[in-house]
Amino acid sequence: MATYLNDQEIRISLKKLVQQYVEECETCKEMPEEFISLIKHNFLAKFVYYNKQEKQIEIGTDESESPNTYPKIKVFKFPVKKAVKWLDKSFKDNKNDLEFYGKLLKRNSELDASEVVLVNK
Repeated sequence: MATYLNDQEIRISLKKLVQQYVEECETCKEMPEEFISLIKHNFLAKFVYYNKQEKQIEIGTDESESPNTYPKIKVFKFPVKKAVKWLDKSFKDNKNDLEFYGKLLKRNSELDASEVVLVNK
């Protein structure tokens, strides 16, 4: 059965999903692969790492000016407890991004659907 969501509903569902990811990081001491994919997607990150000792997520982005040079990686660090807030700020609402979020939601228990269909506002 298909689930029909608009961008606001996807955003709300994604917040709940990120909260689940945060809880999993804290209990299992590992990041779910879908959480890594979400962070890489939103921040165009080259790598994502969960620092268990510091309880923070480290994100490496390529700051190089040219694709022909060796990459200059800039590392950002965020406390895992604040992941819902900073990921919400990075939410993108164009069609391709919303489709990506829908696929993440579909793979998770957040939505019991065979397909997530994006509807206009």
